[in-house]
Amino acid sequence: MISIDNSNKVNVIVYSTAWLIIIILQSVILHYFYNLEGFLALADSTIFNGTFAFLSISIGYIVRFADFSKSSILSFILNHFFSMLFLVAIWLAIGFFISQSIISNIEYKIFLRQSIALRAIMGVFFYALISLVYYVYIFYANIQNKIKAESELKALVKEAELNSLKNQINPHFLFNSLNSISSLTITNPEKAREMLVKLSELMRYSLKTNHNDQSTLNIELENIEKYIALEKIRFGNKLVYEKDIDETSGSMLLPNMLLQPLFENAIKHGIYESTESVTIKVKCRAINNLLQIVIENNFDPDGKSHKGEGIGIANIKKRLAIMYKIPNLLNTEKRSNLFIVKLLIPQK
Repeated sequence: MISIDNSNKVNVIVYSTAWLIIIILQSVILHYFYNLEGFLALADSTIFNGTFAFLSISIGYIVRFADFSKSSILSFILNHFFSMLFLVAIWLAIGFFISQSIISNIEYKIFLRQSIALRAIMGVFFYALISLVYYVYIFYANIQNKIKAESELKALVKEAELNSLKNQINPHFLFNSLNSISSLTITNPEKAREMLVKLSELMRYSLKTNHNDQSTLNIELENIEKYIALEKIRFGNKLVYEKDIDETSGSMLLPNMLLQPLFENAIKHGIYESTESVTIKVKCRAINNLLQIVIENNFDPDGKSHKGEGIGIANIKKRLAIMYKIPNLLNTEKRSNLFIVKLLIPQK
């Protein structure tokens, strides 16, 4: 009903429409209950209500000055009391001056003098009502600002948490890769050199991607295949990679650099501890509005057991929970000689 920001066209329209309705209603009341002619009733209502509509814009400034949270109750009441007396007095003076100047009807002038008390009461009522609406509007605006500020703060916290996870994952991957290259520098310098080239390609991809953003499954798998090629230089035929991707899932979205730690985990806990070949299989399906990714690898059950899920899987769980606000989007299963990771990625 009230516009605090007069530049806001919607508020101006609502404010004007509200006063237009009041003018029409009061015209009807004056005509049918006070026996004023239609023209006189409309003129009286337009003059007085139009004047008050204009003067009441100043109430917004009074409300801001008389801030209940920053002043005492006595000061708050006195500020509004004297402001109300001044505004109502100015309103009546202007209304009576205009009415008597443009309307010469004797009966109307008599009615005008007899209605002073009633108009003063109406002025007090309008002042109180408009002040209340202003306070409600300001209270609502303050709540919206707080909600917006809290939302922005949560977004910053979320970004900081994701960056923290990223800063943990990248050194983890780099350490594993450099460790592999180090073991080849003496036994096979040519392969070590080839691994360094592929590692630089992977790091370039990692640095240019924003871990808060998303990419398609196809793009992520292209990066994974570079990583697999890097590790195959060291392990050769001992590492086998298989994929089963349906056409729909290839274009679905998932967070950048999400899959690589899972493949690192499969190689670390599979090939490192096994004397036989290890097959890493990835299967992706589009299920309703979800991207389902299943990664499994065989391992030697007699090999050294690793406690926990590792930093890679733990970070992915946290990252998914932060991004989608849904728990348990990543689950693991360990069978006799098979380790399975199941991922569900919601599609927005």
